[in-house]
Amino acid sequence: MPRPATGTMETRLLTDGSRAFRIRVRIDGQREPVTLHERRGCACGCGGGWDEPGARTEMGNILARVRAGVWERPEPPATLIPGESEDDAPLYDDYADWYLQARIDGVIGKKPIRPNTRKKDEWRLGYSKRFFADVPVDEIDEELSLEFKAHLLAESREQREAIEAGAKLRHPNGRKVVPLGPSSIKSILDAYAAVLGEAIKDKYRSDNPGRGERMQVAVPKPERSFLEADELAALLDAARDQDVGLPDLAEISVAGGQSPERVARHAAAGRRPAQIAAELSMSKATVTYHLRRLGIDLGRGYVGRRVICELLGRAGLRVSEVCDLKIGLVRIHDAEGIRLRIVDAKTPAGERIVEGTPELAEIIVEHIDRLRRTGLPAGPEDYLVPNARGGRITRQRVAKIVAEAAKLAGERMVAKGLPPLPHTTPHTLRRTYISIALLANEFDVKWVMRQVGHADSKMTMEVYAQLQHRVDRRHGANFDRLLRSAGERLTASSGATLCP
Repeated sequence: MPRPATGTMETRLLTDGSRAFRIRVRIDGQREPVTLHERRGCACGCGGGWDEPGARTEMGNILARVRAGVWERPEPPATLIPGESEDDAPLYDDYADWYLQARIDGVIGKKPIRPNTRKKDEWRLGYSKRFFADVPVDEIDEELSLEFKAHLLAESREQREAIEAGAKLRHPNGRKVVPLGPSSIKSILDAYAAVLGEAIKDKYRSDNPGRGERMQVAVPKPERSFLEADELAALLDAARDQDVGLPDLAEISVAGGQSPERVARHAAAGRRPAQIAAELSMSKATVTYHLRRLGIDLGRGYVGRRVICELLGRAGLRVSEVCDLKIGLVRIHDAEGIRLRIVDAKTPAGERIVEGTPELAEIIVEHIDRLRRTGLPAGPEDYLVPNARGGRITRQRVAKIVAEAAKLAGERMVAKGLPPLPHTTPHTLRRTYISIALLANEFDVKWVMRQVGHADSKMTMEVYAQLQHRVDRRHGANFDRLLRSAGERLTASSGATLCP
């Protein structure tokens, strides 16, 4: 039986003051050396820009690939040699930093970019900055651009094959590695081409090798649809059932005044195990023991799954708007009905008012009451849908909650002999709201656009076009009715007496 793959790493200081991280991996009894350099723009094939935590994470990824049987020693790419520019053109790394800061400040573009756009730009430009690094912007040619594209495709393919083989790859921050898809690769190449486009305007170069037919990436058009009304109802019911319910004391048989009875009363009041332990001066293990004996399952506590899905499917909010919504921005007892004041940078006023339904108002009232019972902050400046610590919930967590509700709803639909729910995301629920709102308001497109914050009617009209094919119509009967009415008017007018 071959020895398991192991690895060691040592750090060496180079003559230029930078560090090199020498990884030694033992594979089938033989040592395979891999060196990662701190120096940016390294031409050895490692890409440069490594630090010690990142190098240790990469060693773990190499070992994961070895154990999965998919590791291959990387071939060094064409050498990227930093050159001296006759016109003192800036290095790509520096110029990309300037480009991003100019977009942040609003120097490039009509207005400063938003924080979310900044994060996306930092992520997209990070790939080209690591690849080109110390190469002057005027020395990047078509060959290097194609090599950059090939590098992205090869890295994505290698990561996907490793993961399929069972390797558990991680980023330096500990997150799971997700291979780049066509859409992400296209986005990275577009950002790279945009930097070179600004270099043309600054007279550093005359062409843009980031553009052109060879640099294009085909991105499959995603299948974007919406749920039927009964499917949305099934999902909302599933989300409600997945929320941790409050135990009914009438169904629990326990002697009064004893520890189990006190634990049960606190659980019925909406307290979490940790809160019960603190209030009753018990250990959390003791509280868990009593809850288990009483048959009370509090899970990880109240999350607000139903209200999350309701805000997406019954109010049409964006997932980021659900995460950012504060309790003080919800007017439940407004004379005109529930109103949600949404901070919306995409509208001229910077905010929009979303009209809610009476049932949504009841659900939000129950939710806020449950937050108070649970001991979570429920003031005007607190989040309507907080995380377990009372802070801002993440978009990823919301997406997971929607997916779990859709899975349960799909299983229930199948049990009734109906088709399961399609792949459902928070954006699916937003599109579902648009479809039902169009039907409920007799296809008032402008009103629906105001509700969902669409300055551009493209998405609203896309849903509208899909919906038009599915509305129950009687074109033939209506056509005959119009012709018949016109004929009757003609007959009536021909029989009338004309004045001279």
